[in-house]
Amino acid sequence: MLKKWFTSLLFLALLFIFPLQSLAVEYSITNVNMDAYLQDNGDVKVEETHTYEFDGDFNGITREIIPKEGAAISQFTATEQGESLRVEKEDDLYKVHRKGADETITVTLHYTIENGMEIYQDAAQFYWPFFDDRNESSYENLTITIHPPNPTDDVIAFGYDAANNTETIQEDGSVLFQLGYVPDGTNGDIRVAYPSSLFPAAPKTAVKPMKEEILKAQQELIDQAEADEATRDTLSTISTIGIPAFIIILLLLMGRDWLTSRAKTNDFLREGTKFHNVPKQIMSLPATIFFTNNGYLPPQAMAAGLLDLVRQGYVKKASIDSFQLINAKSPLKHETVLMKWLFDKIGSKNTFSFDDLTAFSKNKLNHDRYRLFQAEWLQAVKQEVVDRSLYENKKVYRLLVGFSSVLLLPFLFLFPIYDLLGTFFAALLLFFTVVIYAIVYRPKNWEGAKIAYEWKQFKTRFKETTQDEWEIWSEDDQMRAYIYGLGISSKEIDRKYDALIEALTSDNDYYDDTVGFYAIAFIGPDTSAKFRSANDSASSSTSGGSSSSGGGTSGGGGGSGAF
Repeated sequence: MLKKWFTSLLFLALLFIFPLQSLAVEYSITNVNMDAYLQDNGDVKVEETHTYEFDGDFNGITREIIPKEGAAISQFTATEQGESLRVEKEDDLYKVHRKGADETITVTLHYTIENGMEIYQDAAQFYWPFFDDRNESSYENLTITIHPPNPTDDVIAFGYDAANNTETIQEDGSVLFQLGYVPDGTNGDIRVAYPSSLFPAAPKTAVKPMKEEILKAQQELIDQAEADEATRDTLSTISTIGIPAFIIILLLLMGRDWLTSRAKTNDFLREGTKFHNVPKQIMSLPATIFFTNNGYLPPQAMAAGLLDLVRQGYVKKASIDSFQLINAKSPLKHETVLMKWLFDKIGSKNTFSFDDLTAFSKNKLNHDRYRLFQAEWLQAVKQEVVDRSLYENKKVYRLLVGFSSVLLLPFLFLFPIYDLLGTFFAALLLFFTVVIYAIVYRPKNWEGAKIAYEWKQFKTRFKETTQDEWEIWSEDDQMRAYIYGLGISSKEIDRKYDALIEALTSDNDYYDDTVGFYAIAFIGPDTSAKFRSANDSASSSTSGGSSSSGGGTSGGGGGSGAF
C-alpha cells in the first residue's frame, strides 16, 4: 500500500515539475479552409475544415473563438467524415474530443456568428478576426472565403497584417483570402463590404453612411503599403552603399593596426631578439602568465604561483605533498595574498598540504570564501600588469570606434520591419564586430610587445631545445620555464619537460630534493591537479505562468490547438 502511494505521489510530482513535457501534444495544422456565409438577417454561418497531423497520442483539437463586441457564437458543432464529435465548451474555448495516435485527421466545424454583420445606410461590412495574436498554433496553409447572400459586383475587400494584400474578388462577389502560411501569434483581420440592400432583414448598426469611411481605410492601407515600399527602397539603397563603406573603413583600421604590430615584430627581429633560453624576467611569473595568455589565468596558474614562491625561497617544500612558509614578506601583493590564504586560512602554523586544500574545497561552506580568494588574488595579479603600463593609451580611439556602432542601431530595428532580413543579419554582424573590436583593441607599447614576442618565441622554440642546450641553462631559468609552462597549461612544454627529465634522471635521488628545479618538477603535475580539483569543487556550487493580452478588431479573435 505504501509503495502504491509513493508511486502515485512521484507521478504527480513529475507532472508538476515537467508539465509541458508530460502533457504536450505534438501536431501541425497543415491545411485550414474557412467559409463564411453572410445571411440577409446579419448573422454569419461559418464552416471550417481543419486538417491536423499528429505525432503521438492525442485526445482532440481545440478552437478558440472570441467574438467581437456586440456579436455572439452559437450552434457550434464538429464532425469527422459526417460523424458527430463531442464538443466541450470552456468560456470561448471549444474542445472537440477525438482520441487517436500518429494520425492525420480532418475535422469540420460549424457555428453561427450572431450579429456578425455591421449594417449602415449605404454599406454592410463583415469585419472579423478569425484568429489573432493569442493564437498558439501556426497554420501551414490558410484560406478564408466570404460568401454574400446574393451575387453582386459591388464589393470592397481588404485585409490587415497577415491578411493584407491576399484578397481576390470572385465573379459572384465572394472574396477569397489566400493567406498561405500564418505563424502563431499573428493578427490577420479581414474586412469585406457589400451594399446594405443585400441584408434587408438585418437590424441597422447605425443610421449613418459608412462606405466612404471603408474606402478611406482601404486607401490608407494602399498608401501605407506604398510608403513602406518607398522606405524599403531607401533602406535598401542605404544598406547597399553604407554597409560596404562601413566594412571598408573598419578593415582599413584593422589593417593599419596589424601593420603597426607587424612593424614592431620586424624591429625585434632586426634587433636580434630571438630565442636563446628563457626570456629575462620583467614581471612576476603569475603576471607574465596573465599578460602573455590573453588576460586569462587558468586554475593551474595558482599552482604555478605556489611553485614560484618555492623558487624564490619564500616557501620550502617540506615533503612530497606539503610546504612550509619561510618568509611571508613579499613586495608583491598577490604573493602576500597567496601565502596568507594557503598558510593561514587553508593550512595552519605556517604549513600547507594538499590534504588541507582538498578538505577545505570539499566543504561547501568554504566555496564562497575560496572564490573570493581567487578573485582577490587574480585582481592583485592584474594590478601588477596595470602598474607596469604595457599598453598604449588608446581610450579616445576605442570610444570613437565604439560609438560609431550607434550609427547602425536604427537600422537593426528598421531592416527586419521592412523584411530586409539578409541586410539585417549583415548589419548585426557588423555591429557586434565593431563593438568587440572597440572592447578588445588594446595595442601593446614597445615594452609590452617585446615581452609578448619573447615569450611567444619561447613557447614556439622550446620544444626544439636539445638536452645539451637545456643543461647549460641556469637552474633558475629551468624553474621559470617549467613554472611558466605549468601556469599557461601548455601540454607541449609539459611533454618536453617530461622527456628532458626522463633523459637526465636514472635514479630516484631527485625525488627527495627540497630546493631547486627537481623540487618543483616532480610535484608540479600533482600540484596542478590539486588546484584544478579545488577550483572545480568551488565552482560546482555556483549558482511559471504568464499572461498576455491582444486580439483582433473590437477585441475579437481566437486560434487553434490540440490536447
